[in-house]
Amino acid sequence: MPEFHKIARVDELAPGEVKQYQVEDRPVALCSVDGELYAFEDICTHQFAYLSEGEFKGHQIKCPLHGAKFDVRSGKALSLPAVKPVPVHTVKVEDGNVYVALNPKRVKVVSRRGGRR
Repeated sequence: MPEFHKIARVDELAPGEVKQYQVEDRPVALCSVDGELYAFEDICTHQFAYLSEGEFKGHQIKCPLHGAKFDVRSGKALSLPAVKPVPVHTVKVEDGNVYVALNPKRVKVVSRRGGRR
């Protein structure tokens, strides 16, 4: 059974908003789409950048570095230069608190300095 981590209160996140949280030293983006909460690894799979710093519209988030788009519901890469999906995490809400269980898959990309992360 996956381990869930409390990361926020439901009322901390407005509809259409995305925020970054640290869970076990991993950046996790939490967003609200049409009343549903989604969590995903907050790192672009193309090159290191925090997706939560990009444009978030509807169910898509755009990387602030090179413009790759991802579906926050599935993690699917929707446009180049990204071709790999971002790992999505399981979300549950209990008593007004948001919990996530981390996906064991992690993003492995080239950092801004050219080295592997």
